[in-house]
This record gives sequence, structure tokens and C-alpha cells, in this order.
Amino acid sequence: MILASVFQQMYNAVDSIIVGQFVGANALAAVGAAFPAMFLAMSVLIGITMGVQIIISQLFGAGEHERMRATFATSIISLMILVVIASVIGYFASGTILELMNTPPEIIADSKAYLDEIFKGLIFMFLYNLYTSVLRGVGDSKTPLYFLIISSILNIVLDLVYVIQFGMGVRGVAVATVQSQAVSVILCIIYTNIRIPLFRLGLKDLRVDFGILRTVLRFGIPTAIQQSISAIGSMLVQGLVNSFGATAAAAFAAGNKVESFMMMPLINIANATSTYVAQNTGAGKLDRVRDGFKKVTVINVLITAAISIIPLTIPQYLMQIFISAEETGVIEYGCLYLSTLFFFFFLQALMFSLSSFFRGVGDMNVSLAMSMIALFVRIGSAYALAKPLGYLTISISQPIGWVCALALAFVAYRSGRWTRFSIAARENENQLQEEV
Repeated sequence: MILASVFQQMYNAVDSIIVGQFVGANALAAVGAAFPAMFLAMSVLIGITMGVQIIISQLFGAGEHERMRATFATSIISLMILVVIASVIGYFASGTILELMNTPPEIIADSKAYLDEIFKGLIFMFLYNLYTSVLRGVGDSKTPLYFLIISSILNIVLDLVYVIQFGMGVRGVAVATVQSQAVSVILCIIYTNIRIPLFRLGLKDLRVDFGILRTVLRFGIPTAIQQSISAIGSMLVQGLVNSFGATAAAAFAAGNKVESFMMMPLINIANATSTYVAQNTGAGKLDRVRDGFKKVTVINVLITAAISIIPLTIPQYLMQIFISAEETGVIEYGCLYLSTLFFFFFLQALMFSLSSFFRGVGDMNVSLAMSMIALFVRIGSAYALAKPLGYLTISISQPIGWVCALALAFVAYRSGRWTRFSIAARENENQLQEEV
């Protein structure tokens, strides 16, 4: 899963590297400025597919295969409607969104060109995330990785061809991203139909079970809101970054890519933890849930300590992956961002451990509240400190938000309320009430 996310991140990171090295700092800033708007469009869909993964995992742990199949069918039909709506809205609203984010005039045209192509291919990004969530829910995290490696390599080749050979600039890297993602989706569908008969759907299976849909939405909507709030927060932060000018925007774009790669182990250990916790919660093995959570927390902190060494000691070399060494202003801003953020990065490790734990047991409200607190505190402190601290406020505001969110999560964990959120536990309780 870690390797899969590294290759997933390569889609946007390679776009940034190629336009930064072969087109220029403004093109790098344009791709970076476009990312929060793209993330907003994907956030609802990604959030709900994460909810689907939790349900599939709990049902898999409980051995309820027919309900797993019905959940998969219901999710495909209902979410396809959402992705079409998101694509249309995103395509026509992209220019307005970029203007609201204070995107510098010199990069707004390239940012819009990038977003237009991404929204045209949004369906492929959605389908890949759905199939990956389902496969991971039944314990297969390797197969999506293999397909993603193929499409990531294809993306690099197409990026170079479209940018260098055809001179398509920022639009070219977006087209390459969509086409490569389509390949990974096709491979996932073929594999699932051949190797996992349970998820091989015929026309008679393509119907919506509204009872299952309610369960999907109950698990998925809080996660989708959590993802959406994070995306909106990214847009607000991007708007503040844009107010410092195109040079600062380019530095933030590169710094964000470095941060995203460094977060990959934490994100995917968190996803694996959610699946592990969900399966054991569904099986009623709460002792394993507690023990696994404690061990994961230790692992996350140790990993964070190791990966933080690089951005703390040689941030300038990380920045030069994305931009020429001659762009001294961009590199200076980027080094300031990275060295400040990673000094406090162990707090992010604790955030991921607790959030994934609450998602796995089904207590989505705590996971959502953590994200909201961390985000709102970050945004509020970033804007409040912008005048006295300048660009430093972008990185220093994140740890402030993490501390506040962790305080809430610790209280919620100690309360033990999370033990009542298992699907199996609720159904057993309902059955007992009916018998009485």
C-alpha cells in the first residue's frame, strides 16, 4: 500500500517536476495552484470509497459475502451519478475557483487548462479508487500496486512526450495523467472480473439496495465531509500562499509534493490500520483492535523520526528536484517551509494513528472532528500570524492544529465509547431487542 501510494503521488509529482524543469517556475506554480481545486472534486468520492472499504472489511471479517457483493453493486451505481455531477461542476467552475483562491494572473490560464483536462477524466480517478478500496477491503493490496506501477511509468513517458516533443506545457501533463489513470482502471476491472467472482457483476446485479446505500452513506459521508473540509482548507491555505506571489506559490507547490511523499508511509499504515481494525471489530476481537492500535502508533512515530531527517538536513536538494538551482527565491521559500514543518512532524504520526483507528471501528464523528479542528485551527492561526510571521505562518500553523485535534482524540479513545460502533455489535443488539 505504501508503494502504491508512492506511485499514486507520482502522477501529480511528476507533472510538477517536468513542468518545473522544462517549462519554468510559473508552470510549477500553476500545477500547484490547481491541485487544491482538483482535490476538492475528488474528496467527496474518495471519502465515500473509503467508507465502502470499511464496510467491505467489516463484512469480510464477519463472513457476509452476499452483502459484500450487494454493497459493491450499490456503490458503483450511486457513486457514478456523483462523479458525473462533480465533473460537470468542476469543469465549468474551475476558473471561478481559481480566482477566489487569489491565483496570480500570470499563472491562472495554465492552472485552468490543467483543471479542465483533469475534470474531463475524473471518472477514471474515481473508478480506480473504488476498485482499489474494494480489493484492499478483502486483503488484496498487491494487485492494485502492480497496475499502478504500469500506469505511473506510462504517465512519465507521456508527460515527457507531450511537454518536450509536442510542447503542450501544463495541459499536456494533465492529459497524460488522465490517460494513464484510465489504463490502471481497465486493468483493475479485468483482474477483478477474472480473479474475484464475488465482484463479477451482471446486469441483474446492477441495482441499488437502499438499505445498503444508507449504510454506505452513513460510513462514507462523514469521511467525505472530512476529505472535503481538508480540500477546502487546502484552498484557503493556497489562497494565502498566492497572496505572497508566484515565487511563493511555486515553492509551496514543490514543498507540498515533498510533504506528500514523506506522508506516504503514515497514510498507508493508517489505511492498513483502518482495514485491520474494521475486520477485527467485525469479528468482535476488540483486544486485537487495542493491541494493534498501540503497536501502529509506535511504528508511526519511529518512521516519522527517520523520514524527517532528510527535509531537516538537506531541504535545498529536495527543492532542486522540482526547480532549477537558479531559482533561488523559490528554493529559499521552500526550505523555510520544509525545515519548520518537519520539526513537528511526529504530531502528524499521532494524528494518522488515531484517525485511522476511529475510522476502522466506525466512529466517524471523532475522525471528522479531528480533521475539522486541525484544519480550522490551522487556517485561523495561519491568517492571524500572516502579518507578523510572513511566509513562515504557512508551516507553523499546521502543528498548532495537530495539537488541538490530538487533545480531542485522546479523550475520545480513553472514554471507550468506540466499542459500540461495530456493525456486528449493533445487529446483535437489535436481534436481542427483537427477541425480547
